[in-house]
Amino acid sequence: MSLDRFEQEIIGRYLISKKLNFEEFLGKFYERIEILPSRINYRENSDIWEVIKKFETTIDDKFKKLSGSFYTPYFIVDYINTRVILENPSKDIKVIDPACGSGAFLIDALFKLRRKLQKTYKELVEENIFGIDIDPRAVKRTKILLSLIVFEQEGEIPTRFNIYFGNSLDKNFLKKALKGLKFQAVIGNPPYIRIQNMDENIRGIIKKYWKFAQGDTDVFIPFIELGIELLADDGKMGYIIPNSYFTTHAAKSLRKFLQKKRYIEEIVDFDHYQVFEGITTYTAITIISKKPKSYFILKKIRNDNDMKDLNVLEDEKVHFEDLHAEKWVLVSKSDKEFIEIIENSYYKLKDIAHIRVGLATLADKVYILDNPEEDGKYFVKYFRGKKFLIEKEITKEIIKVSIIKSEEDIIKNRRRIIFPYKKINRMYVIVGEEELKERFPETYKYLLFCKDILTKRDKGRKQYETWYAYGRTQGINTTFGRKILTPPMALNPTFVVCEKENATFYSGYGIFPKIEPFTDLYLLKKILNSEIMKVYIESTSKSYRGGWKSYSKTFIKNFGIPKLSDKQVEFLRKEEDKETINSFLREVYYEQAKYLYRLL
Repeated sequence: MSLDRFEQEIIGRYLISKKLNFEEFLGKFYERIEILPSRINYRENSDIWEVIKKFETTIDDKFKKLSGSFYTPYFIVDYINTRVILENPSKDIKVIDPACGSGAFLIDALFKLRRKLQKTYKELVEENIFGIDIDPRAVKRTKILLSLIVFEQEGEIPTRFNIYFGNSLDKNFLKKALKGLKFQAVIGNPPYIRIQNMDENIRGIIKKYWKFAQGDTDVFIPFIELGIELLADDGKMGYIIPNSYFTTHAAKSLRKFLQKKRYIEEIVDFDHYQVFEGITTYTAITIISKKPKSYFILKKIRNDNDMKDLNVLEDEKVHFEDLHAEKWVLVSKSDKEFIEIIENSYYKLKDIAHIRVGLATLADKVYILDNPEEDGKYFVKYFRGKKFLIEKEITKEIIKVSIIKSEEDIIKNRRRIIFPYKKINRMYVIVGEEELKERFPETYKYLLFCKDILTKRDKGRKQYETWYAYGRTQGINTTFGRKILTPPMALNPTFVVCEKENATFYSGYGIFPKIEPFTDLYLLKKILNSEIMKVYIESTSKSYRGGWKSYSKTFIKNFGIPKLSDKQVEFLRKEEDKETINSFLREVYYEQAKYLYRLL
């Protein structure tokens, strides 16, 4: 086994701090020593977890991008391995981490197996510890770390390892490496990476072998499927994975499967609290076993103190029969009752209004003019150090919804977008290139300057109607008119009325009411900005760092709205005090709920 100078330095520092023989350990690897022990700087009482972190955080950038790897904090590793290994009743436990990185989960598994089984460390490494990784250097370092533990504890080095270099999702590779072996413990932190960011070969393997990998899936989804396949009937599986699998369309088949099989034992949802240092990702621990059950245990992180000891968190029972595959709303019993009151209202938002996404050009910097200067019949566009003129007639006003806070912001808005479309029979169609060149010569010159950027959208894989058409057709015909706008995420409900019928929008959603009395935008706005909406979103929506919540169509479409009497409509139209409105709406919702329950 070849060790580079960095690895020798890290290993040497650890061994010397433990008063172990540096040359003897390296000699067992048939290794020529390049660094003399006297030249190694070390700290007393060096910790194996420091070595793991050093190894994990120096993975090649190409493998970080390929594998979506990050260093897993020990409290996560310990919690998962305690549930999956120490609390596992099996008499002999084979453990596998199918995306092992530099071995954090497997090192802790080795210590826990030693407490549980009557075997030496060397025997456990040779017989019970298995791992796979797509990065050959990670495989080597896992072997080094396992050897360090065995050497420190028993003065020996394992004679064989079950740590394999390869792609865990390639079933041909798995068959050769594992020979159909099943495991009593499947553990780890699988990659978090979108399938479109992987090379063609890996995408092909995923689509060929894994049935839950649908559409723009994330690679952790087939890793869940893989873990279940590797799991013995009496085994347990524990992963830390993105909590997006509760709600994303890409994970719908997976949710259906887990719900039907009733495999989940426990979920610890970290909500918007961050587990990984320097990485913004939203995660949950999921514990799975193949024994069907009627419910699973849910624990939720609600503040920073909760992160200190996951074992003392309050837990709730979530019954599988209460879940809906469209999205999982994992909440307490009281929260569930509140959600039912809201969603069982007379209307749902999706029934009384069209909820539409904004324009998507896939090249906003090219098309959008932020607060542009005017020069007669032209707007001025500065791009890549050059000045261009854009005919005013080919532009539309556009509102960036993600930064809008009030109607005043909309009134002051001066953003424009180059809109190379014309209306024919009440529908917008692309302006032909010859017509564009003739009617809007300055804009045509500018777009030609940007042609290289525009043709590389979608990584050049998609053929557009014309090279200067928007990247997506969404919103071209559906974003104009009076509407209520909402950003894609916010700390609080931020629904804003837009009276500008000729303005379009992007970076947010537009609500276009179609039923009276909600065509009164200001009336509907009061309901949508109420504390009822805030609490509903806090209970059902996806979380982001800092407590921000998603207000996407997925999470607002089922928001319930009561049927209002003429008198209630009149009251709501006139009332402007927010607390009075909230009090009024609470009463209306609960009175309606009582009426519905009486009918049932």
